[in-house]
Amino acid sequence: MADERSPTGETVEAAEVVDTVDEEPAIATDRSDDDDRAASDELETDAQVAYLDCETVRVSKPVDDVLLSLFWWDEQGQIGTISEPVGSVDGDRTISATEAFGEFAHGPVITEVELFEAGTPVVPGGGDVLVSNPDADSCAESVRDEYDGPGELEGGAERA
Repeated sequence: MADERSPTGETVEAAEVVDTVDEEPAIATDRSDDDDRAASDELETDAQVAYLDCETVRVSKPVDDVLLSLFWWDEQGQIGTISEPVGSVDGDRTISATEAFGEFAHGPVITEVELFEAGTPVVPGGGDVLVSNPDADSCAESVRDEYDGPGELEGGAERA
């Protein structure tokens, strides 16, 4: 590693940049401010949310709130989106978008799940942990394949 100068002019040793990206497509992002987390904590974060299918997730971590982000299509093939809290988890909880929000004409496809610890404001994009659905694109394609209405379903995972 090379030495660099700090803003105050002191010589400091530069930190080595390590690429930790796996070949796995969907990974949880821990957004906590604790920089002292061990690598094993990052692996634990991945296991906190499991996508069971296109519209169902299992959360395996006690949290104050869970926010689901999803999209679906209405009867005319137009896309709609939701990013709404669905309540707390005390241990393990399986959450279905249809059970949480009602019936959808086509879909739904959950694109992201955010976990909120106590004291974290529940706003989209502000969760302590964010887990994207690795299969959102294939879920959207399977809904399109089943669609038998007039025209085509607009948009998809890229719009949600």
